[in-house]
Amino acid sequence: MSSSKSVGLLELFLYFFRLSWTAFGGPLAYISMMEDDCVEKRRWLSKEEFTEMLGITNMLPGPNAAEMAIHIGYVKRGLVGGILSGFAFVTPSFIIILFLSWLYFQYHTIPAVSDIFYGINPVVVVIILATAYRLGRSSIVDWKLFCIFIAAFLVSYFTEVNEAIILLVAGLTGIILYTPKSVHAPVKDYKKLNLLIPSIVLFNLSTEYVPTLLLVFLEFLKAGCLLFGSGLVIIPLIGPDVISFGWVSEKEFFDGVTLGQITPGPVMKTAAFIGYKVAGVLGALIAFLGVYLPPFIIVPVVSSSFRKVKDNMLLKNFLRGISAAVVGTIFAVVISLSKVAFVDYITLLIATVCLILMIKFRVNVSFLVISAGVLGLIIKSLIF
Repeated sequence: MSSSKSVGLLELFLYFFRLSWTAFGGPLAYISMMEDDCVEKRRWLSKEEFTEMLGITNMLPGPNAAEMAIHIGYVKRGLVGGILSGFAFVTPSFIIILFLSWLYFQYHTIPAVSDIFYGINPVVVVIILATAYRLGRSSIVDWKLFCIFIAAFLVSYFTEVNEAIILLVAGLTGIILYTPKSVHAPVKDYKKLNLLIPSIVLFNLSTEYVPTLLLVFLEFLKAGCLLFGSGLVIIPLIGPDVISFGWVSEKEFFDGVTLGQITPGPVMKTAAFIGYKVAGVLGALIAFLGVYLPPFIIVPVVSSSFRKVKDNMLLKNFLRGISAAVVGTIFAVVISLSKVAFVDYITLLIATVCLILMIKFRVNVSFLVISAGVLGLIIKSLIF
């Protein structure tokens, strides 16, 4: 891939490190900022190069924004550039969530902290639902995908089947439904699905025979291998497991998701929150490493055969099925989380007002979250 302008390793590192501290608004916002900076302002990439990178990123498991950072660094300065760019982009997220995890588990029994989450949690439910709805509009485009979506929702909500299995079965269903019978894909095309094998092996871990820290790493490695479509997929992928393992309570898990949503950087940093509860700083580091390791491996490998992967029919159809199922699993888990967030009519009212402000008036999400936290403090102090 051709380069538009040379760039130094330090320049790459400093750019992505600074960007991550201000990365509010979800992956689409981060990627838009990257496009504006790397294409329009700094001239590191052409528009065509950036668009191609984004196309392949959307086909890979893992956090899209971090993958784009790694990909840009890899294209500009090789493997070292990719590692430095990705490291710079994810490090602030770890620092932020580690500090907040310490604060939370030290002081979450203090009424003021609970009051803040009382106001914020309903807003986070709305944000997740709005994101899932947008994902659904772009990925569920015909009746076959709608059926996959419904099936994933029903299986996820009413059964104990692991979400990793649901996504993998949905991907295979996509291949069956959308690959023409007349097309005989070569063996090498099937081999390109091998990047998902770790997910198949890790989908149903047992706490009985695996040491806790290793289990933490494997659980979040599994999530990193199956994060298609949005970082929010981490919610259905790890939620049932980490709660059943006894690592966090349902409320603690939702509060961790909330912290991941309202702070800069990908929501995947919730992994470190859970790891911290299990084993302190070391647990946070291991969980964070597990969830972010896949993109650091996959992006450099795939980048060398960029166009071949982009045009792979089997992979495209596999992702069709997974993208529809992702929406179903998110909706299923959010219904369960709603029971934690909506504790009375006031929290329902907060969520309704925020939904209207988000959709009709496009009010900034960060402003809504901060306002809801303050409102929670006021309501709890005055009414309760």
